[in-house]
Amino acid sequence: MTSLFEHVRKYGDRYIWGVTETKTPVKSKVAKRFSGSNTYTTDELTVGRKLEMYRRILTSEPLIRKAIYKKNRDTFKNWFTIQDEEGEPPNKQIQSIIHKFDKRTQFPTLLYESGICANTYGTGFIEKIYHEHGATQADAKVTLDKKLIDLNLLNSEHITERKFKNDKDKTLYPVYNDPKNIGVGTLIHPSRLEVIRVDKLPNSYFGISAVKVLWNILNSKMNADVSAGEILNWFGRGMFDVTIENMDDDQEKAAHKELKKHPDYLIHDEDYRLDVKNPTRVDPSPFYDYFYTNIAAVMDMPKHMLIGSEIGNVTGSEVGTSAYYSDIENIQRLIFTPIVENIYTELLRSHGKTWRYDIKWNPIFVDELSEAKILQTRAYAATQSKNANIIDTGESRKMLNDGIVHLDPDKKIEPLINDSPKMSDPNVEPQPVIKPERHIRKLTPMEQEMINRNKLIGEIELIEQEKRVEQAKRSKKT
Repeated sequence: MTSLFEHVRKYGDRYIWGVTETKTPVKSKVAKRFSGSNTYTTDELTVGRKLEMYRRILTSEPLIRKAIYKKNRDTFKNWFTIQDEEGEPPNKQIQSIIHKFDKRTQFPTLLYESGICANTYGTGFIEKIYHEHGATQADAKVTLDKKLIDLNLLNSEHITERKFKNDKDKTLYPVYNDPKNIGVGTLIHPSRLEVIRVDKLPNSYFGISAVKVLWNILNSKMNADVSAGEILNWFGRGMFDVTIENMDDDQEKAAHKELKKHPDYLIHDEDYRLDVKNPTRVDPSPFYDYFYTNIAAVMDMPKHMLIGSEIGNVTGSEVGTSAYYSDIENIQRLIFTPIVENIYTELLRSHGKTWRYDIKWNPIFVDELSEAKILQTRAYAATQSKNANIIDTGESRKMLNDGIVHLDPDKKIEPLINDSPKMSDPNVEPQPVIKPERHIRKLTPMEQEMINRNKLIGEIELIEQEKRVEQAKRSKKT
């Protein structure tokens, strides 16, 4: 298992592998390699909800940054394995091709950053780079004979629209707007892009930004943070109140010059009166809890995971944690698996190979209590299914390891010789133990007659015993 951060980003000297032995720089048809801060040309606030404002909010609000970065780290931290239908890995040649491609393109890091772009801007764009002649334009369709050699993460801030190339062409081309040449855009053929959208509306090309959904909430929280800081700062410094009798203009100027070192002050003569009304102190906790709830809801993240839980605080949080990891598994399977398979399919085709494999994401961490609950549930399902003669031992063990598995509807199961131990349903509360009723066997007539005879003998013996006792008492008196 290879961790995301074990892929060290040291492959700056990039080259065409498998095409030529000489190291040739790989150039994007669209833009320079996305490297963060050097792609932005202005640092001034703009009016309106432009994409650069989403970046500003992300880098200004700690909780939304934590939520987005953490979710993407959790998504890719354990990476995945490649296997065929029988669960076997590819042969060594194909493994070598994929391994070299992952190292050269920093594929895990690239997917991780594309997920951050998708959460922040709504859409992430991975440009696929091919071995082509320099005259080939970005709007040219990729043919099957082209060799995939590199990947490039485009800056989502510069792709905000799609256009038709001409009146005859019915293809919509995403437009990369060059920030240095306003109004000059590069049309990109859709076959050259892998588009990442974690959240989107049906029939929509661009995804939904988590920052956009939280626009009002995040702005309100940042304003509340500033206000809280100003109030604490004001109370901590205090305020000077200087009274100067018969103050003239020179004295006032001198006092202002001296007291500018302390920002909160008042200067007045004896005729000046100031009455400050102190408002009632407001507890900000409910307001912040409202902010936390909305941020956690948009990111599909438990609130305790967003803000952190106190040590020793035992709650029902394991349920939310399990749902969080289930959501990540859905993102892996539904969003990123098709993208990875598309890229690997083109990569293997460039080497004359065929993609016949499945992507299996390695399990991500679940706390021990949740793991125990999952194991108990699987064990119950496997045991019940086996007792009902639905699955055999091998299928029950596979169900215990992997959860729900595909079963052959035509498979014949041999009946069980010995009953397997029954397990209690983990989803049902413990019930009081009810003792089974004792079933008494019916007596035969002979047995009943014998019992009646012994009973009669016993009664006669009691009568005779009483007579002997009476006789003994009378003889004692005489």
